[in-house]
Amino acid sequence: MRRELAVPPVGWTMLRFALLKASLGVAGFARTLRWIQGRAQRTPLVADVDPALVAKAEYAVAMAAALYPGHAACLERSLMLYWDLRRAGVPVSYRMGVQMYPFLAHAWVELDGEPINDVPEHVRLFRPIEGVAA
Repeated sequence: MRRELAVPPVGWTMLRFALLKASLGVAGFARTLRWIQGRAQRTPLVADVDPALVAKAEYAVAMAAALYPGHAACLERSLMLYWDLRRAGVPVSYRMGVQMYPFLAHAWVELDGEPINDVPEHVRLFRPIEGVAA
């Protein structure tokens, strides 16, 4: 059975970006991720995921990030998308990776091992940080 994914309005997501950025600044990344995971784990995962709904959620987060006054980097965009999809029971994973030279870090969300808010060619440039996957 498919669960209907309620995509928050862009304005609400922009406000949540502000709250997320504040949490990252005050509590730090590890505590913010644990908080999101704690809420996400309360929702049982669904087996039958509608790809159109996942794409709709990804588009909504991308749109809110583009309109957000300031900068919503891949870290914030991926945490927000992970949070939204996991609250809907979608079995996604939050991933982070690094490139050593030149040093770069990146975050993305995967469904069935494939990135949904990035392209595979870009993600392959980064070595996943195993302890951060959620």
